[in-house]
Amino acid sequence: MVKIINLGHASFLIKSSDVSLVIDPYRDNSVPGLMFPRVKANYVFKSHDHYDHNATELVRIVPTDKKIKYETVVVPHDHHNGENRGLNIIHIFYLDGLKIVHTGDLGCIPDREVLDKLMDVDVLLAPINGHFTISAKELFEITDIINPRIVIPMHYYKDYNNSGYPDGLQIDIFKDLAEEYLEVNGYEIEINDELFNHKVVIFNGELQEEK
Repeated sequence: MVKIINLGHASFLIKSSDVSLVIDPYRDNSVPGLMFPRVKANYVFKSHDHYDHNATELVRIVPTDKKIKYETVVVPHDHHNGENRGLNIIHIFYLDGLKIVHTGDLGCIPDREVLDKLMDVDVLLAPINGHFTISAKELFEITDIINPRIVIPMHYYKDYNNSGYPDGLQIDIFKDLAEEYLEVNGYEIEINDELFNHKVVIFNGELQEEK
């Protein structure tokens, strides 16, 4: 059993049956409208060193003997081979039989060698900002190739709480392209067979503070 908890922006708390991790915690006030919730996990990861992704010190680490199986792939943060914004790390996690990919600030459509590593993904967490990252349209070009079972968009402006960087409402473009999607009126989902009936999951909330 795996749970994915939305922490806002591009950050998530992912819990499996015996281990937990946070990916891309952001510094307070680095993302308009958001303060990072104080959470705990066994591990913390970052995709790159920008302030809205690298606040690993804000996660309280709970030591464990359990290990996480994962791979990393380095890709450009922009459309110019990293010349403008540097490089970014894609994390591929293997948890409870699931392959979960967090692309960080993916800045362009990866080459075929990278896309091949992302095949057979169960859950794809990917940005749609369109300026600092790939756009909604580019994300769907990627999903047409790798065919994830579930896509969860991240790193976009949310008008329900006025958070995130302005992006021309990429989420509306994303919804039009998706056609069918599940909107979660909260911040947490459990990955199960029923959820896999939906190709796209959109969070309409983020955790404010761990209880």
